[in-house]
Amino acid sequence: MASFRLDRHSIYLQYCPMHPDSAQKQIGLLIRAFHYFCWVNVFVSFACFGESKEWPFYPPQVVEPPQVQSSDRVQNGIDAFLLAKLEDQELSYSPKAPRETLIRRLYFDLIGLPPSPDKIESFVNNGDPDAYKALVDSLLDDPRHGERWAKFWLDLARYADTAGYEGDPDLPHAWRYRDYVIDSINRDKPYDQFIKEQIAGDEFNAVMGAGELPQPKPEHMVAMTFLRLAPFTEPRGDETRHEMLSEMTSTVGSVFLGLTVGCAKCHDHKYDRIPTRDFYRMKAFFNTVQLMPPERGDAFQIGGSLPAAFYRKGESEWAEAKRKEIRSDTERFEALKTRLELRASAQSDQDENVSEASDGEFDFESWILSSTNRSITPEERLQYVRLKHKKDFAGQQLKRLNPQAMSLRHSFGPPYEPGVPVSRVMIRGEHDSPGEVVLAGFPSCITGHQKPAEIRLDPFKRWPTRSRRMTLANWIASDKNPMTARVIVNRLWMHHFGRGLVETPSDFGALSGGVSHQRLLDWLALKLVKENWSLKAIHRLIVHSSAYQQSSTQFTSRCLELDPDNRLLGRFSRRRLEAEAIRDSILHVSGRLNPEMYGLPIFPALPDGIEDSVKYSRSKWATTYGAESRKRSIYIYQQRTLTMPFMQNFDSLVCEDTVPKRQLSVTPLQALAMYNGILVNEESEHFARRIAKEAKTDPEARVVMAYQLALGRLPDD
Repeated sequence: MASFRLDRHSIYLQYCPMHPDSAQKQIGLLIRAFHYFCWVNVFVSFACFGESKEWPFYPPQVVEPPQVQSSDRVQNGIDAFLLAKLEDQELSYSPKAPRETLIRRLYFDLIGLPPSPDKIESFVNNGDPDAYKALVDSLLDDPRHGERWAKFWLDLARYADTAGYEGDPDLPHAWRYRDYVIDSINRDKPYDQFIKEQIAGDEFNAVMGAGELPQPKPEHMVAMTFLRLAPFTEPRGDETRHEMLSEMTSTVGSVFLGLTVGCAKCHDHKYDRIPTRDFYRMKAFFNTVQLMPPERGDAFQIGGSLPAAFYRKGESEWAEAKRKEIRSDTERFEALKTRLELRASAQSDQDENVSEASDGEFDFESWILSSTNRSITPEERLQYVRLKHKKDFAGQQLKRLNPQAMSLRHSFGPPYEPGVPVSRVMIRGEHDSPGEVVLAGFPSCITGHQKPAEIRLDPFKRWPTRSRRMTLANWIASDKNPMTARVIVNRLWMHHFGRGLVETPSDFGALSGGVSHQRLLDWLALKLVKENWSLKAIHRLIVHSSAYQQSSTQFTSRCLELDPDNRLLGRFSRRRLEAEAIRDSILHVSGRLNPEMYGLPIFPALPDGIEDSVKYSRSKWATTYGAESRKRSIYIYQQRTLTMPFMQNFDSLVCEDTVPKRQLSVTPLQALAMYNGILVNEESEHFARRIAKEAKTDPEARVVMAYQLALGRLPDD
């Protein structure tokens, strides 16, 4: 049986189980029938026949960019692949967009802010053929690039600052994960490393060579917050644990592999070759995770110190060694403190022998102990204050070495169970209906078998819980995995062009509708791996293409007629800015955007009465005032039971589930918000003051400046 998908003016043949040779005539008859009776376009995906429907499960094919007639428009391989398909339909690219348009497109796309009039004028008048390349490089190196693109990843990670459900309590240090993502993007952290840190950051040292295990890096521990960002309640037994581990499994599968593995939780996947057994084999990688609620409290009143790792029983030796080290320093300090206090109060010439200096102790202590019959100098008093501060800090460190339920005090990644629980298939997905025992393994639709995964233990083979998630992470991040690179380059493509080469970025299965340019997707995936998994390299490749630089307004009627949805990319598709970019641009144009990066969430003012709608929440919207409230939108407190009305009007959302693509709408509320919203009214006043101050008293100059700042063009354009 063949399946079809209706999409506006077109019908897409998605899947036909017949072999291509035997199906060719029947498919041809269907196409002619649709054309004759229905007057619609019919597109047949190359993935419709036999095993071809499972093309994502096979390695990307090494292909050379094809030769095309419009060779003058080919900037790189992207153009060659796109033009080849366009020329098959006797189409070509639209004209190149004006330079004024290109610079605004690049600024909004790469950093989420508009360029200043000076930047626009400089770029437009720059005759250097490398001016575009230099502009792209400068924007990719701009720290604001991370703030822009981190939001797309946070949507995938279902990021929020609260836990959701009844009470919606704070997740006091979730913001550290947000900062981690921004920093990783700005540093162009290799994507394979990015994957491993978020799935198994605590296990990096478990697979190293022989020798003493060093302390994990704080950023690795913070990265694992990815696994715990779903809405959750207090752990209340096996049911909660089952649901939360199942959610982790589903999220990892959809975000990194583009597979809807969660659909196989209760029964075999209806459309893809993912049996229920595979879901629970993959879930077994997370079965050693112990789920505990994060610490709560008025955490936003205190900045917090650098995160430190907290180990459970397996690393108790390391913890005890650190305790002894700090205790030793504290004892020496106490001896010195006593000596100084006695010196300060002594009235006689008698010498008090409190302690003796030993080999290895610091010079200052030895000098004090060897001296007699003198008063404490101002320098010594200053040293005393410094040492007291160090002692207090050491005491804090000592307390933090106490075993905690979570692996990181300032994060909430998963720690270890003392042993490996038995993993079973849960019949109908119910936690109290255990079925057959399964061992940790990878999806058979990719590997071609259901053999257990080979778990790499720590070098001493002492902790059976270690390296299970790292085994999964290494497999996902391998250049041999056919899904991972394809999925992420398709996501980048979608955010640049408004639509992915695969339209469903988190589902590469049978319901995805196939891929519009499969050879191009494979070429980009292989390019990513060759570039050491550098996402900035793919950004650079995309924005340098002629496809990206096309006009969105100048195109032929034939192009619109044959490709109404612009799947062939014969023009650049216009789209509305996201809520965050709109708010940031308003603040930027008024001259009041606070450029400060990172840190605690901000709480912009809400309209009156909004907080009353969530009066039962345990989270409190503590309004931020002054410049702090005007930081970029990515720093706004994400409360699951409350969304800022202005942001919500423009389709911003606080994620309950992973969001691969926002649904952008156009509604009357958006026009009203831009006409009479609190933010717009306030910033309009400051914008007017800025114009009056910088343009003096010339009315014409004020109008010109207002247009240039707000729209990036002159009034008569």
